Amino acid sequence: MEQVMVVGPFNASMREALHQAFPPSFHLEYVTSYDEFDRLSQADYVILRTLEIKGDSFEKLKRCKLIQRWGAGFDSVDIQAAGQLGIGVAVTAGINAAPVAEMALALMLAVYRNLIPMTNGIMDGKWEREEFSKRSYTIGGKRVGIFGIGNIGQKVAALCQAFGAETFYYDPFPLPQEREKELRVTRCCQEELWKTSDIITLHSPLTDSTRHMVNRETLAMMKEGSVLINTARSELADLEALADALKAGRLLGAGLDAVEETITEDNPLKGLSNVVITAHLGGNTVDNSVHMARRCAQQICAVSAGETLAFPHLVNGNYLKH
Repeated sequence: MEQVMVVGPFNASMREALHQAFPPSFHLEYVTSYDEFDRLSQADYVILRTLEIKGDSFEKLKRCKLIQRWGAGFDSVDIQAAGQLGIGVAVTAGINAAPVAEMALALMLAVYRNLIPMTNGIMDGKWEREEFSKRSYTIGGKRVGIFGIGNIGQKVAALCQAFGAETFYYDPFPLPQEREKELRVTRCCQEELWKTSDIITLHSPLTDSTRHMVNRETLAMMKEGSVLINTARSELADLEALADALKAGRLLGAGLDAVEETITEDNPLKGLSNVVITAHLGGNTVDNSVHMARRCAQQICAVSAGETLAFPHLVNGNYLKH
């Protein structure tokens, strides 16, 4: 029986989905903290969520064949170090696309229609209909700039178009022209995206070039009254700079799902009524956990059967020593 170590916080619905997805020839155990990482020496496979496998952690992986990420990002794993040890790193490409795209749209609507401050006001006994009508907007007729046109960005484009918005995108790897026509998206340069978008929504991976790409310089480029949405990675945005831009009234508001738990202790956005923040759960729904678990199981079973995963599922093929 092969051993699968499920590493990180997994709620009851996620665990049930995983147990349903794997055949009986696999045994699942759970590692919930770094204090338990010594148990990784027993792992033939690892399913990883939230926690990191970097540096000394690889010393624990005595017989691991695959680190399978629960999600599409892989910045929580040193993929080069894994490859040099002959350990593949795989992601669940595309599985999060629909729920994260829905979250991005929900944040746009929440900011544009002032849902959070209006609800809070009514709960406090205030009726502020006329006050909020002066700063409420529709997505229809707006220009939505999509930074990163992968699986999620493409679904966001379709959702925004359904509301009547124009969709533009920047990505260092442009889509083929036929695909652009099919999706009804137009590519532009980064500067044009920052300067002309009514809504900018981030769907880029975290790299050296994208870290803090939302900064004082790019925020100064944004249209007055525009909105920033981030459902990707928290490190894409300098929150201190974003807070200053919001306080100065340059931006209408911001919607952030890509935040970490530390924001509850150190939050430069605290007290701003034009910010909507959710706990980085864009891809985490009960129904999507079933799809995620199935993909994790499929890829682990494939490796167990001697198959070789390929990009975009395997993300460290260039480093992998067989």
